[in-house]
Amino acid sequence: MAIISSSDLFQHKNNQLVIDKVVLQIQKDFQLYDEKIEFSGQQATAYDELFEQIKPIIFRMLELDSTRFFSLLYAIDVDERKVKELLFGHEEKDVANEISHLILERELLKVVSRQIFSQ
Repeated sequence: MAIISSSDLFQHKNNQLVIDKVVLQIQKDFQLYDEKIEFSGQQATAYDELFEQIKPIIFRMLELDSTRFFSLLYAIDVDERKVKELLFGHEEKDVANEISHLILERELLKVVSRQIFSQ
Protein backbone atom coordinates (compact mmCIF):
# COMPACT_ATOMS: atom_id res chain seq x y z
CA MET A 1 0.00 0.00 0.00
CA ALA A 2 1.42 3.37 -1.02
CA ILE A 3 1.62 6.17 1.48
CA ILE A 4 0.83 9.72 0.40
CA SER A 5 3.41 12.17 1.69
CA SER A 6 2.53 15.59 3.05
CA SER A 7 4.15 17.24 0.03
CA ASP A 8 2.11 15.06 -2.35
CA LEU A 9 -1.02 15.92 -0.42
CA PHE A 10 -0.17 19.63 -0.43
CA GLN A 11 0.08 19.61 -4.24
CA HIS A 12 -3.57 18.64 -4.46
CA LYS A 13 -4.80 21.58 -2.35
CA ASN A 14 -4.80 23.79 -5.44
CA ASN A 15 -6.69 21.40 -7.69
CA GLN A 16 -10.27 22.64 -8.17
CA LEU A 17 -11.63 19.13 -8.76
CA VAL A 18 -10.03 17.91 -5.53
CA ILE A 19 -11.29 20.93 -3.60
CA ASP A 20 -14.82 20.35 -4.86
CA LYS A 21 -14.68 16.70 -3.78
CA VAL A 22 -13.26 17.61 -0.38
CA VAL A 23 -16.07 20.11 0.15
CA LEU A 24 -18.66 17.47 -0.77
CA GLN A 25 -17.01 14.95 1.58
CA ILE A 26 -16.97 17.45 4.46
CA GLN A 27 -20.57 18.45 3.82
CA LYS A 28 -21.62 14.79 3.77
CA ASP A 29 -19.77 13.91 6.98
CA PHE A 30 -21.00 16.93 8.92
CA GLN A 31 -24.56 16.53 7.62
CA LEU A 32 -24.67 13.17 9.42
CA TYR A 33 -24.51 15.23 12.62
CA ASP A 34 -26.97 17.90 11.47
CA GLU A 35 -24.21 20.43 10.85
CA LYS A 36 -24.32 22.49 7.67
CA ILE A 37 -21.13 23.45 5.87
CA GLU A 38 -21.36 25.93 3.01
CA PHE A 39 -18.79 26.79 0.38
CA SER A 40 -18.60 29.86 -1.85
CA GLY A 41 -16.68 28.02 -4.56
CA GLN A 42 -13.65 30.27 -4.23
CA GLN A 43 -10.66 27.97 -4.65
CA ALA A 44 -8.15 30.47 -3.22
CA THR A 45 -9.96 30.70 0.12
CA ALA A 46 -11.36 27.17 0.35
CA TYR A 47 -9.21 25.98 3.25
CA ASP A 48 -9.78 29.08 5.36
CA GLU A 49 -13.47 29.16 4.54
CA LEU A 50 -13.98 25.53 5.55
CA PHE A 51 -11.79 25.90 8.62
CA GLU A 52 -13.77 28.92 9.84
CA GLN A 53 -16.98 26.87 9.67
CA ILE A 54 -15.60 23.68 11.18
CA LYS A 55 -13.79 25.20 14.15
CA PRO A 56 -16.87 26.58 15.99
CA ILE A 57 -18.69 23.28 15.43
CA ILE A 58 -15.79 21.36 16.94
CA PHE A 59 -15.51 23.82 19.82
CA ARG A 60 -19.24 23.51 20.57
CA MET A 61 -19.15 19.72 20.40
CA LEU A 62 -16.11 19.60 22.69
CA GLU A 63 -17.86 21.80 25.23
CA LEU A 64 -21.40 20.42 25.04
CA ASP A 65 -21.56 17.00 23.42
CA SER A 66 -18.42 14.88 23.60
CA THR A 67 -20.31 11.79 22.40
CA ARG A 68 -21.21 13.53 19.12
CA PHE A 69 -17.69 14.93 18.90
CA PHE A 70 -16.04 11.51 19.13
CA SER A 71 -18.63 9.98 16.84
CA LEU A 72 -17.90 12.63 14.19
CA LEU A 73 -14.15 12.05 14.46
CA TYR A 74 -14.71 8.31 14.15
CA ALA A 75 -16.90 8.76 11.07
CA ILE A 76 -14.29 10.99 9.43
CA ASP A 77 -11.55 8.59 10.58
CA VAL A 78 -9.31 11.18 12.21
CA ASP A 79 -6.18 9.65 13.73
CA GLU A 80 -7.21 8.73 17.28
CA ARG A 81 -3.63 8.96 18.54
CA LYS A 82 -3.29 12.56 17.37
CA VAL A 83 -6.63 13.50 18.93
CA LYS A 84 -5.63 11.96 22.27
CA GLU A 85 -2.32 13.84 22.17
CA LEU A 86 -4.22 17.09 21.67
CA LEU A 87 -6.84 16.38 24.31
CA PHE A 88 -4.61 14.90 26.99
CA GLY A 89 -1.19 16.32 26.12
CA HIS A 90 0.67 18.62 28.41
CA GLU A 91 1.05 21.48 25.96
CA GLU A 92 -1.41 24.35 25.96
CA LYS A 93 -3.04 24.34 22.53
CA ASP A 94 -6.23 25.53 20.97
CA VAL A 95 -7.70 22.02 20.69
CA ALA A 96 -10.64 22.99 18.47
CA ASN A 97 -8.22 24.75 16.14
CA GLU A 98 -5.84 21.78 15.92
CA ILE A 99 -8.62 19.20 15.50
CA SER A 100 -10.21 21.30 12.74
CA HIS A 101 -6.89 21.17 10.89
CA LEU A 102 -6.73 17.38 11.41
CA ILE A 103 -10.25 17.03 9.97
CA LEU A 104 -9.41 19.06 6.88
CA GLU A 105 -6.20 17.12 6.35
CA ARG A 106 -8.00 13.78 6.74
CA GLU A 107 -10.79 14.75 4.35
CA LEU A 108 -8.20 15.86 1.77
CA LEU A 109 -6.31 12.60 2.23
CA LYS A 110 -9.50 10.58 1.69
CA VAL A 111 -10.29 12.37 -1.58
CA VAL A 112 -6.72 12.19 -2.91
CA SER A 113 -6.39 8.51 -1.94
CA ARG A 114 -9.61 7.62 -3.73
CA GLN A 115 -8.44 9.52 -6.78
CA ILE A 116 -5.02 7.81 -6.84
CA PHE A 117 -6.30 4.30 -6.19
CA SER A 118 -9.16 4.56 -8.68
CA GLN A 119 -6.68 5.06 -11.53
